[in-house]
Amino acid sequence: MQETAILADAACDMPRTMMDALGVRTIPFRIRAGDRFVVDTRDEAALPDLYQQYLVGKQDHYAESIPLLERELEDHLLRHVVAGCDRAILLTIASSRSKLYANATGAVVGTVARSFKLRKDAGRSGLFDLTVIDTGAIGPGQALIVREAARMLADGASAAQVVDAVEHRLRDAAHMFLIPDELLYMYTRAKHKGENSITWGRYMLGSAFNIRPVIRMHQGETEAIAKVRGTDEGIRRLLGHAEACIRARCLLTPAVAAAYAGDPDDVAAWPAWQSLADTARRYDVQLMLAPMSLTVALNVGAGAFGLSYLSEVPPPFV
Repeated sequence: MQETAILADAACDMPRTMMDALGVRTIPFRIRAGDRFVVDTRDEAALPDLYQQYLVGKQDHYAESIPLLERELEDHLLRHVVAGCDRAILLTIASSRSKLYANATGAVVGTVARSFKLRKDAGRSGLFDLTVIDTGAIGPGQALIVREAARMLADGASAAQVVDAVEHRLRDAAHMFLIPDELLYMYTRAKHKGENSITWGRYMLGSAFNIRPVIRMHQGETEAIAKVRGTDEGIRRLLGHAEACIRARCLLTPAVAAAYAGDPDDVAAWPAWQSLADTARRYDVQLMLAPMSLTVALNVGAGAFGLSYLSEVPPPFV
């Protein structure tokens, strides 16, 4: 029987313990701050220090996340993946947010061509098979898609069935919501990337009246769908929205994922989070909480909170 591995890049905000349990392997990002470089591998133990070094109190453009280039991806896969399995499915961050998908697609031919000798030396026959899929999601949204793909494999689904499920069912059902805390940081970052999720007018209004946007990402596109008075109020409403989804039984998969650009222990102490956790237990829904990857946090700022679920017909955000 051929072995299939699930790969996800470091922007996938899945708890490390869950990634390890499901056998999900990480493709790193490179973080550049001035003339210094570090590697983002979703090392949760290292994230608090990385936040302090590259995020908290820093101005926009102090640091940025850079995907591996085609040849670097080939080298990484050849060193860490191709000799240990027969095929891999790489589920990437949304192509609208990063060039990783394009670089990984370009690395397929080279990885397969260079895999033969390594596989032969490892006692494996044939060429390596690599499928790259754009999840159209980031952070916790990407994590839910990766979780379901890995779960399907563990339950005996074929690689083809997993690919079909991601491309024709899971990807379009991923909804990710974000509440930013540092408006100036996110405004300047969005402007640098040519986005309009936070405009100058929204930034000025938000700064003057403590208003925060609720930003939704769906199918790779982002938009501000609501305004709230302060970060705390935004998070409370977002967690309440997730509870409404659970109670309405409109989740495509029984899981909700969240990520916080700070200490997850703080989240666990929020009354609204505890209420969501109680509801999730009653409805047998898995609640996933992870520290936000540095790659994602660098684009949204310290203190940002993101939450995702998979649903084909979600209730409106109120």
